[in-house]
Formats: sequence, structure tokens, C-alpha cells
Amino acid sequence: MIKEQRFPVETKYKWYDISNLSEEDSNKLQDDFNFTPDMISYISDRHERPHYDYDTHTHIHLLVYDVPIWPTQTIKHFTAHPVTFLVSGENIFTFHTESTSYVFDEFNDRAMRRELSLAQDVTELLMKFLLFLSQYFQRAVTQLDVQRNTLDQKLSGDIDNRDLAELSNIEKSLVYLSSSIQTNLMMLHSLKLSELDFTKSARERLDDVLIESNQSAEMVKISQQVTQTLSATSNNMMNNNLNDTMKFLTVWSLVLTIPTILTGFYGMNVSLPVGHSSTDWIFISLIGIVLMLWLIILMKRHHFF
Repeated sequence: MIKEQRFPVETKYKWYDISNLSEEDSNKLQDDFNFTPDMISYISDRHERPHYDYDTHTHIHLLVYDVPIWPTQTIKHFTAHPVTFLVSGENIFTFHTESTSYVFDEFNDRAMRRELSLAQDVTELLMKFLLFLSQYFQRAVTQLDVQRNTLDQKLSGDIDNRDLAELSNIEKSLVYLSSSIQTNLMMLHSLKLSELDFTKSARERLDDVLIESNQSAEMVKISQQVTQTLSATSNNMMNNNLNDTMKFLTVWSLVLTIPTILTGFYGMNVSLPVGHSSTDWIFISLIGIVLMLWLIILMKRHHFF
């Protein structure tokens, strides 16, 4: 649905917001705003990577920018989906789906609309949008850091499969966020050489977006390093616990082998020493217990457990 968003004050530019682009919307954009079929295909592609494109015939600028998508019951880690901007003259068009609509919901606030209306032209308005979208990455990384710190506190205790799955989801989330931030940065750098006619204020806003994105990239990098260290520590602890378990089982397997040997030996149907009385089993049992205690003491001296 194509919706013209209103500002609380008069502006020389217009903002059209399109959610879940339909075929009817596509036809209207082509008829009323001279959008090309190629641009419509870019907009419709939900897997489009961040980039900048300029149509020399229609003089329309296209920008694709990734935003983080919070985990759900189905996908338990962060992902990233594109939001598309089209600038045609003094008109700006924003395209998003249900998964990315949250980034535009906050613009429904009257104070936020007034802040947007302070932009001098459409390029500064575009930079304000991008600056706001870039801040979501820092929120996502902060949330992941909180989850990781909670897992870190469990390292002193037992680690179960649920903790490992959560740690794995954090690692996946950081990979998705890092990839999106890097491609966003590539697109932002390309804007400096683009055909967009930036005002001085808009260029300052672009520098702010670059600073914000670089900070997000650095935060993700640090978070990845800490998470990798935590993952390595968890693996070492699990391996150490497994070694302790195997050592325990090995020791007691050897200890319990002694009575098995004795009972098997004296269970043979042949003449054996000390096997002619009905009370000899007490003597044999005592020998087995002594041997077992001797083996336990010997292994403990050699630090087997």
C-alpha cells in the first residue's frame, strides 16, 4: 500500500511509504512516478544486498540498506533484511515488509516527524533515515552482549546443551550483523561518489552515519572476539569434564576387574589351592578387597583421580 506521510510543518519534499509492495502498487509507481521495471524488481527482491544505483534516464536514485531482524520462535538468532529507498526529485519513497516495518513505526510519533521535517532537502531527510536505521545495530549488539554475559556466569557451573545452543545462536547473530554492517558501509562510501546532490548539512549527516556504522562494526568485532573466547573456554571445559569422566570409568573398570578375575579363576571345574572348604569364599573375598584397595591407592598416588 502506498501512503503519503504527512509532516507537522510544510516541507518542499514528500515522503511516500510503501509496505508489502503489491502488483497494484508496482503499476501505480510505474504510471505515476516513471519507475522502471528494473527498479521494481530491485524493490521486490527481499534478498537484495545493500548497494546504490542511479538510473540516468529517469534520474532516480535507489539505495538498499540492511537492518537487523530480532530473533523469533522460528529463527532464534539475529538476521538482516533490506529496506529500500528511492529518491526522485523532491520525493523520497521507502519500501519495507512486515519484518522491517518496525524501523518506521517510531516515525509515527509527532516529535519524530517534527525532527524529520527539519531537514533542508530530500538528501538530508534520507541521511536522517539512514542514521536512525544504523542505530539499531548497536541495540542488537548490546542485547547480544547481555545474553553472552549471562552465559559467561554459567561457566563456573555445569554447561548443558541449551546453553551451547544459545551460544551458537549468538555466534550466528554476530556473523549476520557483521556481514550486513560491512555491506552497508560499502554502500555508504559509494554515496560520496554518487549523483546525489548533497547539501552541506546532508554531507555532515552522511559522515554521522558512517561514524555510527563504523562504531557498530567495531562493537561487533569486539563482541565476536569475546564470544569466540567464551566458546573456546566452554569447549575446553567440556573436554576436561569428558576426560575426567573417562578417567573415572577407566579406574573403576580396572578395580572391578579384580573380583571378576578371582571369581572366574576359582569358578573353574579343576582342583585349586585353598578351595576345599565351604568358608574359603571369605578368604578369596578378602584377597579381592585387599587387591582392590591396593590398586586404588596406587592410582591415586599417580594422580589418576
